[in-house]
Amino acid sequence: MLNDEEKKHIMEYEGKEMMESDGGNRASVHVHVYNTLTDSADSHQHVVMGVSSPADIVGRSHAHSICIRTSFVEGHWHWVDIMTDRALVMPGDTHSHYFADSTSMNDGHFHKLSNLTNLSPDLCIEAGEQRKLCKYKYKRPEDEEYN
Repeated sequence: MLNDEEKKHIMEYEGKEMMESDGGNRASVHVHVYNTLTDSADSHQHVVMGVSSPADIVGRSHAHSICIRTSFVEGHWHWVDIMTDRALVMPGDTHSHYFADSTSMNDGHFHKLSNLTNLSPDLCIEAGEQRKLCKYKYKRPEDEEYN
């Protein structure tokens, strides 16, 4: 159950992007790098690597979209269009995201994929504000307050 402060926070931030300062006048968007191999199907695998979309607030955490084409193997590629899970707490005020799903069906087959994104600091910035630790609570799915 959300308390009043968490409800207010969600109302103010739901659907907005989390940002990080790059040390200059520009703000860079909070994203994650990912790199994985698909499972083997039709006697081959594909590489899936790239940068996630900007973070979107989801409940008391956030998630990222991964929308990319796999490597070109055996004369074809597949599309990957999935959302990461919510943030997972990692050491040193950082977090990561788990992702898992299947590719599009191409050339009569699809591939499954799963992995973790790279680490990213739990820092946010809003227009005109300094860097600060995010207000978001990063919970694992098995945690009682996750949903």
